Amino acid sequence: MLKKTIAALSLLSILAACQNDENPSKPEPKPRKDISLTRVEQSLLDANTDFAFRFFSQVCNTEDEKPNVFVSPLSASLCLSMISNGASGNTLTEMQDVLGFPASSFSLDDLNNYNQKLTTALLDLDNTTQLGIANSIWVKQGFKVYDSFVNVNKQMYDAQVQELDFTSPTAKDVINRWCAEQTNDCIKEVIKVIPANARMYLLNALYFKGIWASQFEKSATRQENFTNSDGTQQKVNMMNQTEMFNYTQNSTFSIAELPYGNEAFSMVILLPSGGKTLDESLSELTSENWKEWNSNMVGKQLQVKLPRFKVEYDKTLIDDMIAMGMKDAFDGNKADFSKMSAAELYVGILQQFTYINVDEEGTEAAAVTVGGMLDSAGLPVTIPFYVDSPFAFMIKEKSTGAILFMGKVTKL
Repeated sequence: MLKKTIAALSLLSILAACQNDENPSKPEPKPRKDISLTRVEQSLLDANTDFAFRFFSQVCNTEDEKPNVFVSPLSASLCLSMISNGASGNTLTEMQDVLGFPASSFSLDDLNNYNQKLTTALLDLDNTTQLGIANSIWVKQGFKVYDSFVNVNKQMYDAQVQELDFTSPTAKDVINRWCAEQTNDCIKEVIKVIPANARMYLLNALYFKGIWASQFEKSATRQENFTNSDGTQQKVNMMNQTEMFNYTQNSTFSIAELPYGNEAFSMVILLPSGGKTLDESLSELTSENWKEWNSNMVGKQLQVKLPRFKVEYDKTLIDDMIAMGMKDAFDGNKADFSKMSAAELYVGILQQFTYINVDEEGTEAAAVTVGGMLDSAGLPVTIPFYVDSPFAFMIKEKSTGAILFMGKVTKL
């Protein structure tokens, strides 16, 4: 099994995406065009890129079960942005801060307009790359959601909004089928059971299929060794080609960029350098460092050896978001989603599912981020009761109140 090395490489599907036309007579790539941003939009992009690296670092640092990690910061950001439109007070402040759009600098309108412009522009960059971005909101039948919340997500995120009988045993199948349709069957199940207090699901689905601008010849693929992070070696199908690619090297990484189609999208691969382990090098992978490294990349002739690989990954993100500073949204006693509904809602579910497959032709990747709004009504208020200092106690009978024993403890 390919270990965390491949995982991290694929992060840079943040910067990459995926590709490919199943039709062998693929269209000729149209000339690449850049996305034009205003000064405010550029600031938002920089903030969003910073979120991407912080999010990836957080997930890597807390993942202790699976050897490979693959996440979509864009999918997570879009899902949480939709949820933010229903937040208020400190809940909204924390959400904006973590996403990189602090209320002191940006309004929700700024965030929504930026997301709308970015996602619309991404879809129109490369006619040889399949890119799909879809959002949906599933509301429990009969549950009242404010029109203003629904309308802003319809208008700015093109969200499909649908009522669904959550008590029906087939309700989860309807949502899972939507995910499968949006991801070319890469991700087929994101919901196994709908909790009794679930009131709404907000989903983002992201799909990418791209063809390498310079494809690997299948005849050049050989069985070669891949050294895992624990030092063991595994025979893998190693793709080979010699070509001009953007490249740079520093004390942290050797970095190569492999473009797709008309080069609007690319996969960036980072190999630790200077004798560092991948985890050691990843500790220096920040948005600031990446900006510098990316600006230093120049065309070089490279002999590239890249394994075919496939990663399927999923992770519950609540603890990660809390660690990043988004706390109140997940606390049934503190969450303020008063712009979403009159009910006392909180984010009780936040999970991401991803898929990537890399071969000689290109890359197919997908992500689904699921946010579940649960009703906190009836949730007990948790009061801390820590018996960690001297205390008194008794043993009694309930109906009469007869006391059998009494005591105190001052030293243990």
